Amino acid sequence: MDVFIGNLPASTSFNEIRKLHGNWNFDVPVKRVDGQDRHGNAYHYFLARFPPKDEAEAERMIQEMAGISCYGRVLDVREFIHRSYSNERRALDWREKRWDQPERRMTERRKGSKH
Repeated sequence: MDVFIGNLPASTSFNEIRKLHGNWNFDVPVKRVDGQDRHGNAYHYFLARFPPKDEAEAERMIQEMAGISCYGRVLDVREFIHRSYSNERRALDWREKRWDQPERRMTERRKGSKH
């Protein structure tokens, strides 16, 4: 199970999060992820990867860290759900399937296209 630790200021280090939790005695790999969303806003979060045998420890960490404040921000701590290719939430092979419904996105740019 992967645990997401988010809503962090850019300067936050994992050692600071470990100090906030106090009881952190988990020996699991932790990865810092930095990036930008599609609007150009920066985001920062940590992923802690727990092996299947330690899922109870992961659940305990989520419960204990939920609501902790870090530099005036409440941490978002939850199970991390991996998404499929390209962050896609649609059904598999959706691009190959025919769409028989009317096109809802009729703008000037699309009026001449056969989408």
